[in-house]
Amino acid sequence: MHMVLYLPKAFYSAIASTFVETLQAINGVRNCEEFSFEFISKDRRPRSKSGITYPAKQHPSRRMDVLVLLTGVSADAREALPMLDAETERVKSLVLLAKQQRARIAATCGASYMLAKLGVLDGRRATISWWLKAEAKRTFPRVKWEPSRIIVRDGLIYTTGAAFAGLELISMLLIDLGYAKEERQVRKLMVLPPARDSQDPYEVPGLKETTSFEKRLRTLARSNLVDLDLHFLSEKLNTSPRTLSRLFRQELQIPPGKWIQEQRLQHARILLESTRLSISEICLRIGYQDVASFGRRFTKLTGTTPGKYRKELRPATGTN
Repeated sequence: MHMVLYLPKAFYSAIASTFVETLQAINGVRNCEEFSFEFISKDRRPRSKSGITYPAKQHPSRRMDVLVLLTGVSADAREALPMLDAETERVKSLVLLAKQQRARIAATCGASYMLAKLGVLDGRRATISWWLKAEAKRTFPRVKWEPSRIIVRDGLIYTTGAAFAGLELISMLLIDLGYAKEERQVRKLMVLPPARDSQDPYEVPGLKETTSFEKRLRTLARSNLVDLDLHFLSEKLNTSPRTLSRLFRQELQIPPGKWIQEQRLQHARILLESTRLSISEICLRIGYQDVASFGRRFTKLTGTTPGKYRKELRPATGTN
């Protein structure tokens, strides 16, 4: 098996190294060279975001079984998109070659945007870094985006969420290539964390604000979740409900009812992470009267239950 890792102008060295070290560990477990690998880049010495340089070739030296596209884009979509546009042109011939060779093609972080721009994801299910999901949905409506997922496989195409979702990617690739037993052994040897299903618990509320309209809405929502509805917002913004509904669709590409629901559930995530409030207390604070209904909506948005969400995020927040 030969794996090619494409390194753009900026990437996470931790992910590149983890891929290689995991393959080497598989070789060690099997006591033979099951996997070979090489780095490909348009730059002879590509430099990671942390300043580490890697030796790279400009073209694969042999037929590819797997092509992995790495990226390390900024969480600011305005900065990330020009870089992704440029990288799409740089990687186009390599992706076409991988398709001709019927290789598995995997995209990490913002590289899903690159595959979408090349038309590779048309009609397919895919995920992407959570801070790029709005732009991806607007720009590539033919893709069946599932941005809450950590990883999505559709045929020979793999897409992942934000950068360290690459950990889930290497595991899935190894299992799909027939190395499930070895993957379990290596996971234990390297003390890799359990696979995750959703990237929604890691989303930072408010980071995606791009317009003054949305900032004004969020300011009103933060302290008025219980009373929050279309009429409340239209009154505070001195406009009619009909005009405000039109603004929601023009500015945010989302119906007001869905936006309001998302604000409530985002605040629920903050309370689950940072307080000891019970789930029923949180339910009431964000404007829901029925705990079961709140649980269903929370699970639909995040891919996990409120209880599991709190358990997963507690190590990161230091709560007990």
